[in-house]
Amino acid sequence: MPVARPPSCRAGRLWVLPVYLWFDEAPPADRMLMIVVLFGMASGASVSLSTVPPAAFLYVGAITFAALVSLAQLDPVIVPLLLPLFGGVLTYTVLWNARQFTGHLAASLELEEKAELINLLREFDASGSEWLWELAPDLTVRHLSTGLADALGKPARALIGMPAADLLDPHREVSSVSVGMQSILEAFRTGRPFRDVAIPAKGGRAWWSLSGKPMFDQGGRLMGWRGVGSDITASRLTGDDSVTAARHDPMTGLANRLLIRELLEEALLRRRLGRGGCALMLVDLDRFKLVNDTLGHSVGDELLCEVARRLQATAPSPRVGRLGGDEFALVLTGDHDRGELARLAEEIVAALSAPYRIGSAELNIGATIGVSVAPCDGASQEELIRSADLALYSAKKEGRGSFNFFAPWMAEQAAANRALESDLRSALKGGELSLAYQPIVHARNHKVIVREALLRWTHPVRGEVPPDLFVPVIEDIGLIGQVGNWVLREACREAARWSDGARIAVNVSSAQLASGLGLVDHVTEALAASGLAAERLELEFTESIFLAGDSTTRATLDQLRALGVRLVLDDFGMGYSSYNCLVNGAFSKIKIDRGFTAAAVRPGPTPELAIVKSILTLARGLGIEVTAEGIETAEQAALMVALGCGQLQGFLFGRPMAPASATSNQGEPASLPAHRRPKAA
Repeated sequence: MPVARPPSCRAGRLWVLPVYLWFDEAPPADRMLMIVVLFGMASGASVSLSTVPPAAFLYVGAITFAALVSLAQLDPVIVPLLLPLFGGVLTYTVLWNARQFTGHLAASLELEEKAELINLLREFDASGSEWLWELAPDLTVRHLSTGLADALGKPARALIGMPAADLLDPHREVSSVSVGMQSILEAFRTGRPFRDVAIPAKGGRAWWSLSGKPMFDQGGRLMGWRGVGSDITASRLTGDDSVTAARHDPMTGLANRLLIRELLEEALLRRRLGRGGCALMLVDLDRFKLVNDTLGHSVGDELLCEVARRLQATAPSPRVGRLGGDEFALVLTGDHDRGELARLAEEIVAALSAPYRIGSAELNIGATIGVSVAPCDGASQEELIRSADLALYSAKKEGRGSFNFFAPWMAEQAAANRALESDLRSALKGGELSLAYQPIVHARNHKVIVREALLRWTHPVRGEVPPDLFVPVIEDIGLIGQVGNWVLREACREAARWSDGARIAVNVSSAQLASGLGLVDHVTEALAASGLAAERLELEFTESIFLAGDSTTRATLDQLRALGVRLVLDDFGMGYSSYNCLVNGAFSKIKIDRGFTAAAVRPGPTPELAIVKSILTLARGLGIEVTAEGIETAEQAALMVALGCGQLQGFLFGRPMAPASATSNQGEPASLPAHRRPKAA
């Protein structure tokens, strides 16, 4: 295969052509000019092409040959004298310039490398770095400082060529518990820089902070890694430098989320090495938000500081931290059985539930605790935190001011809820949700007065999903507004087609009401789109809407009432009932919860019967309609009629039905014998 000559050689040969083509015909002065130009070009090329010596020799040789041939035609004697002299000078010039260029290039690269190292040191100077390290592209040690070698307990020369993972985690114990170690290994794998990543070292007895960045050549090829590091064992917990500040909560002085995670990693690593147990407590304050909202953030901050002091006084170790907001954590080391942990949790709940004196105010809050224990509840800090969080959530659901240990069923339930949430999101897109309508009848003639719209979900695999299972999920994932607006539009559209003129009742959650004027707009749009008269729409609210006591709620209710919509107070007597909510809400109707109607028929005077009588007396005085829910037997219906209740709702008069069947049901009790039916008015 022929070897291609460099372009400089071919260009040099071109300059020989004028000698052969025009030299003989040119006048003497022009011949001399051609010779001078050729020698000048050869001299210039010896300098300009010295960065590529092979090309310089080829080009200069071709030009020089042309010049000497031309000169030989004028004076053949002078050529043997000039050839060694001129050739030697040009050769020396090319070699000298090439050597100078190579030296300057090497010095420049060395200077650039040193500048990059200096920039690296400056960039990470804030970390208080003590060590330097450098890795090859295959993540083996290329260089490391004496300080890092001393920290590793081996001579530096013995560490060259070793894999970095073997130095940082020789027994593969740290990687399983340390998020920091996992992030460094991930950075090595993906080629991303990392900074101030703390990892446990020496079996949890020391902590190192490492920073590093990849090095690439001009073509983007990875050349290795460079970084710095330092021992932060002492400064991490005590001191006044940036390392300590980054790990402590500035308000309470407790460990922050970062330090709690590190302490948890350290405890897990020591437990793995057989040096004690590990447990985690997550502490969440009850009713703190109410203090913050009513008395201001300054009082709330003082309250958090007092909580921190009580926790430090109660906990057996200094490993107490604030994760953020009103959530605290305790990392417990040593061998503690569940009985000891339960007693400590009870002490903490009692200590944090005692009254607080902040300025002139006496405050009362509480605490709920979730507990997880390694290794049964988790072998890594992420697993242990997740388990404690699930235990905390379970304790809150069971009743605040208590504690719970993690149990496997909590994780199973959480997984089931996640699956339900995923299915529910698909249901919203796939049109699996529908409405059913349950009649509310006149107590004496059983004529249908209202039909309540109830949300239903038919899953292709699960079948009919109970509302009390999926409605809380809709609220938790923040879709209650979207779903509630769809229910409102669909219910109004359906009711507009009813020939009997019955009203439609739609439940409204507190989350929908919290959107302020948004609810009013949606109601207005639903009425306009369906053509339904406003007085035929009933909106049912629970008493919880008055908990916040804000003016926005009252303003929204006023605007809804101004539209002509009827307002209903649902489950009256079961939540936070007060005469004030009836006055402020100006409700058209209240609904007695099914729990009272079921218990009121028991033999003898019962508290529930007394409450039902009181509610009916109150409603008559205020001129408010009353619906008794949960009527399933003739005895319940007869009692409510005898007590003066005007409307009845329950399975006795109809179950929730599809739209096509709802209008065919006229409220006649299906299973009520004729002689047991209440008399018609």
